[in-house]
Amino acid sequence: MNVARFLTAALGFVAAIAAGACQERALTPEQANAKGDAMLRRMSQTLAAAQAFSFATDQMRQHVHAAGGKTDERFTRRITVRRPNAIVVTDAGGGRDGAAWYDGKRLTFVSNRDKAWARGPMPPTLDEAMDFVSAEYALQLPIADLIYSNPYDAVMTKDTTGGWVNTEAVGSSTCEHLSYQQPVVDWQIWLSQDEHHLPCQLQITYKTQPGQPMSRVTFSDWNLSPQVSDATFEAKIPDGYERLKIMRHGTVEAPSADASATPAAPSPQPK
Repeated sequence: MNVARFLTAALGFVAAIAAGACQERALTPEQANAKGDAMLRRMSQTLAAAQAFSFATDQMRQHVHAAGGKTDERFTRRITVRRPNAIVVTDAGGGRDGAAWYDGKRLTFVSNRDKAWARGPMPPTLDEAMDFVSAEYALQLPIADLIYSNPYDAVMTKDTTGGWVNTEAVGSSTCEHLSYQQPVVDWQIWLSQDEHHLPCQLQITYKTQPGQPMSRVTFSDWNLSPQVSDATFEAKIPDGYERLKIMRHGTVEAPSADASATPAAPSPQPK
């Protein structure tokens, strides 16, 4: 093959790839919505079917100052879930060093930085617990929707619009990029290209909050069958730590308190 013929063939190959890529991106809004919807449903089915699962995250959350400026808080988090009623979370970085355990009865926080802990009664299932934490402790947890028994129903509402956008790199992985809009938040999610479509990254913009802060979560180390036991979700409080009081906002009916419930005091800051 002479040089001219080789170059012609090579350019034709490149042009074919480019044409295919353009064709893939040229979806109608209806097609993009259907493609994204199918991927979200598959992700939801994967997580809902897992009796237990774990993952790690690198998170960035913007904080808006009174003067209008923003600063970024960055930290790492590891989460282990067992359906229907157990979760353990550990945090590190960004001034964070602690853990939280939910065992179907109580939620226990430990701060190693402050050498302190707190505990409050909780509803008996993860679905109820996620609602309760949001309403009563004013904690914003970007990954909470993935914990529900049906993640698809948690993220998709009647007023949600959007769909598949394109394929993009997240770290060293190529992921499917989906983008959605709702009245309160805009959110984007990047899903793996394998059959599970597990999250690679999640970004949420809180449109109704001053300054419209944004949170970004990058996922790694997914495990759909971790080795867990009851001991995994038992709170581990170091000796000598001070017990702090916590207070719910009182916006919903509290679950039945047990003898371990703590009297009222200022609530913790959003996570």
